[in-house]
Amino acid sequence: MSEELIIREAIPDDAQKLIDFLNKVSTESSFIEHDVTDNVTEDDERLSLDEIYNSAHDELMLAILGDEIIGFSRLEQLDEFESEFGIVVEKDFWNNGVGSYLTEDILAYAKESPIKKVSLEVYKNNPAAIHLYEAHGFATRSEKHKTIIMEKMV
Repeated sequence: MSEELIIREAIPDDAQKLIDFLNKVSTESSFIEHDVTDNVTEDDERLSLDEIYNSAHDELMLAILGDEIIGFSRLEQLDEFESEFGIVVEKDFWNNGVGSYLTEDILAYAKESPIKKVSLEVYKNNPAAIHLYEAHGFATRSEKHKTIIMEKMV
């Protein structure tokens, strides 16, 4: 990557670029649901990003290279002290450290918020993601048929 990677908080003006990014990555991997942006308008996404931006528990961090979103990480409140973590990186940028940067930034946010525990669900057949999460202190809480539930206290 010759351009500088920027990790920053998503804002409502990122709505259309985020929709475009999700439409692109949903075709690149079986780990992402393909209908994630069906029927989502730019206005809908803008409202969602505004709610996230103004939340004490929820967060959406973007990885931007040049003028394009190449990844994001998300915290979504489950209850008063727990949020669920998710991350998506464009396939062309897998194994380049983008996932680690996004994970580090979202966990730093969690430590400064009311959140006490971050959990996630990952497919068992995604060893790169499992390794990333373990490297950042996540531990297995339980297993389902195809997925592992992991968590980390912050």
